[in-house]
Amino acid sequence: MRSIQFNQFGEPNLVLALVELPMPVPGPGEVRLRLTHRPINPSDLETVRGRYGRLPQLPAIPGLEGMGLVDALGEGVASVAIGQRIIPLGVQGGTWAEYALAPATRLMPVPDRVTDQSAAQFLANPVTAWVMLVDELALQPGDWLLQTAAGSTLGRLVIQLARLKGYKTINLVRRREQVQELLDLGGDVVLATEDEDVVAQVRQATGGKGVNGVIEAVGGTTGALAFSCLRSGGTMIVYGMLSHEPIPLHSGEALFKGLTVKGYWLTHWLRSENPLKVLQVLQELMGLMVTGHLIPPVAAEYDLGQFREAVAHAERRGRSGKVILTG
Repeated sequence: MRSIQFNQFGEPNLVLALVELPMPVPGPGEVRLRLTHRPINPSDLETVRGRYGRLPQLPAIPGLEGMGLVDALGEGVASVAIGQRIIPLGVQGGTWAEYALAPATRLMPVPDRVTDQSAAQFLANPVTAWVMLVDELALQPGDWLLQTAAGSTLGRLVIQLARLKGYKTINLVRRREQVQELLDLGGDVVLATEDEDVVAQVRQATGGKGVNGVIEAVGGTTGALAFSCLRSGGTMIVYGMLSHEPIPLHSGEALFKGLTVKGYWLTHWLRSENPLKVLQVLQELMGLMVTGHLIPPVAAEYDLGQFREAVAHAERRGRSGKVILTG
């Protein structure tokens, strides 16, 4: 089978290679999937670079998520059928391969009304957006949320979810040309980080109070800027590190305004949360995809053999959606 593999950590264009690997054979309780669609997430590329929170043993196959068809059943598996469209909630190895093994207990069927492209990116971004807004920040209708990296795929999903839940969003982007695009998508306020007096503009939009919550993915001065937009008692959740720069937080603001900063990592949430709660969130999000209320955007598709072009596109600034590896 074709697979993307790396034998050492480093820049993806230098260490990734297309290789042929033996077809995996499902054991008892396992399913073999013929994967067809896989998104390229920042966490995938940071793993290849050796800079992620959890690193695989080498050689390794990248990829956290994807979707495919049930291709073979291991002994004792009767919960799914050959040819069924499936999202694996964890595979052996990574998803940037034509085939992968997954426990039969860790599979989610894909409804007919959900596209392959949406199903492939069901796990990382939609779940992260939902948990941060609904559970971690516990926002209420009418509350103000500020997000950095608002032009990202997750940022666009946050705007969709916020509109459904009645939250109001202030969206920070690097490029001014993204401002109108995100306003058209439903963002209440969209600001470029290079503009002057961003904090003052946020105060004005929120009636002088600041925002109830922040979700932050950039770090550095952008993270500090977002932190300064919090109202008293507000919380900032850090879920990314796109700039690889630490956030220089103002101790006085944290002290006298009673602010909270905490991290969110999907892997930790999936491992530590009650399984029934996880299932509830997954089912609710899938329902939103079925009704068309939640649609992860797609910028482009590339065959596995075009992985270098795909990775370059995935790291391009100003993308309007996720880059998907097919084949």
